[in-house]
Amino acid sequence: MSSHNQESSKINQDAPSPSALGALEKKRLHSETPLQKQPLTHPLNPHREIESYTCYRHRPDLRRAVDGPSLHALQQQLDQLPTELQSLVNQVWSTFGSAPQSIRSIILGGLLTQCCFPQLSYLSHALNPLLRIDFISVAPKEISLKIFSFLDAKSLCHAAQVSKVWKKLADDDYIWYQMCIQHIDKKCPKCGWGLPLLDNKSRKRWKIPAKAAEDASKRSIEGDAEGPASKRAKSEQGQVDSKPNNSAAGAVVSTDTNPQSVSIDVPNPSNDCAPPPPQRRPWKDIFCERLKVERNWRRGKFTTKVLKGHTDGVMCLQFDNTHLITGSYDHTVKVWDIESGELLRTLTGHTRCVRALQFNSCKLITGSMDSTLKIWNYRTGECIRTLEGHTNGIVCLHFDNSTLASGSVDGTIKIWNFSTGKCSTLSGHSDWVTKVAIFQQTQLFSCSDDTTIKHWDLQTLTCLRTFNGHKGQVQCLQVASHANLVLPLSSDNSTSSPQRPTATPNDATPNNALTHPEDVHDSPILISGALDNTIRVWSIKTGACIRTMFGHVEGVWSLAFDSLRIVSGAHDCMVKVWDMSSGDCMHTLTGHSGPVSCVGLSDTRIVTGSDDNEIRIWDFGAEA
Repeated sequence: MSSHNQESSKINQDAPSPSALGALEKKRLHSETPLQKQPLTHPLNPHREIESYTCYRHRPDLRRAVDGPSLHALQQQLDQLPTELQSLVNQVWSTFGSAPQSIRSIILGGLLTQCCFPQLSYLSHALNPLLRIDFISVAPKEISLKIFSFLDAKSLCHAAQVSKVWKKLADDDYIWYQMCIQHIDKKCPKCGWGLPLLDNKSRKRWKIPAKAAEDASKRSIEGDAEGPASKRAKSEQGQVDSKPNNSAAGAVVSTDTNPQSVSIDVPNPSNDCAPPPPQRRPWKDIFCERLKVERNWRRGKFTTKVLKGHTDGVMCLQFDNTHLITGSYDHTVKVWDIESGELLRTLTGHTRCVRALQFNSCKLITGSMDSTLKIWNYRTGECIRTLEGHTNGIVCLHFDNSTLASGSVDGTIKIWNFSTGKCSTLSGHSDWVTKVAIFQQTQLFSCSDDTTIKHWDLQTLTCLRTFNGHKGQVQCLQVASHANLVLPLSSDNSTSSPQRPTATPNDATPNNALTHPEDVHDSPILISGALDNTIRVWSIKTGACIRTMFGHVEGVWSLAFDSLRIVSGAHDCMVKVWDMSSGDCMHTLTGHSGPVSCVGLSDTRIVTGSDDNEIRIWDFGAEA
């Protein structure tokens, strides 16, 4: 009996304390034991040993929080055993933990031969979670960023909740820059939705230096939070020709061409102290802001503001991020503050109704039924110059750089060159010219009450093509340099009429240029609206009508569009918002009590003018 007690006492002295498992785990993690470093054979020289580092599972910096509860449960099970069995279990663990790599495999192989099916079943369930590897944390940062770049925005947000390491990678500035490039001002081919452009006001508030995309990647890897903006600025600057004279987008583009809006201000060396550097806005914040605006557009969530001041119908308008300018049948032009809705000034000088206007950062040009064009300094209200040349009322105008085009009641179009002072006349329409649009500085599109649309060459002053298809007077048109349209597989479905509308080429245009609408996917387009209640989308390259949109119950008077949507106003007093890609009607806006004669569109706003003398601002901004 005494010998048994002595043996038991010896076992108790050798046995670890109840917290032996935790101590063993701590020793394994923080000390240099055979578990951490094992001699390995060099892959090219079997007789040469190389030093191995701590295995993935036992790296202290990668220790998973989920291992804590399992170790605690195992310790509790060990504490419930008799002291002799605790010592035996600890001895087995210690022997296995101190064994070399090759011996461990032998021990495990022997243990597996002794296991019954319950133990094997336990192993099959226990091994699956233990074999999972956080490869994102282990891989080089460049590889992890590349993997995360394939995720969508929702998946990136979920990934950011996994761990601090994942959050740092998921919030990386370069990844969100790529997300913005993929979605802003275009529809993503992968997910099928896009985000509106960053408005000019936000661009001025958050100046971002123009850098190349590859520089952003390098800065991102090095931990810099700056993001490139040159590609976006270039894409916005390239849309000058696609923006109409009565839309806000056109005004935004004209101010974006100033490189100072995306560059750092150079300090004056004469100053004693340099100005503070401009703030850098994370691309994730930009993406989130644009996502809120996109959701408002998709859900039809907006705020409405009504401006009253004209005493007769509003016939034309244009706005940018600070000003809204309107022309009316009351012979006046009014300048408004777009944010507050305050009337800043009223320009008087025309003797009949003002039918057309366009402005940029320097000047305002108006056209009136009194047959004159006036150039204004709209910031002071001064009329700088009056152009006379038309023999009848002026219905429309559009200028681009040094060229001004104006259309008249007499069916003629005059081209004014500000550089040379020369004025040329284009004749071809047999009725009122209702809209003109300069395209790529050398081309002009015009529509008329004679139901046709004409394509002109401004260098040769000849008509290249006539678009036929509308059954009523064509009142509005706008041109875009490119558009991503989802077209039907069958050309028979591209229009509702039995005979497909076509364009008649002149002698200078080859007949084989006309192709099927389904062949056109991403090319310059022309969108027109007419009093036959339809909106038609045309391919400039082929002259074919690739889509006809129905929805208005009375004639379409005006339209505006960007890369994501089309907005139209009609005689039925309604404003409709259409999806640019599919042609589906997304929303119908009501509120005017008279025909909607003019519309303007920006990334967050729709502005409409009506014969009811009112101007309505529909704001889809993030605060809506």
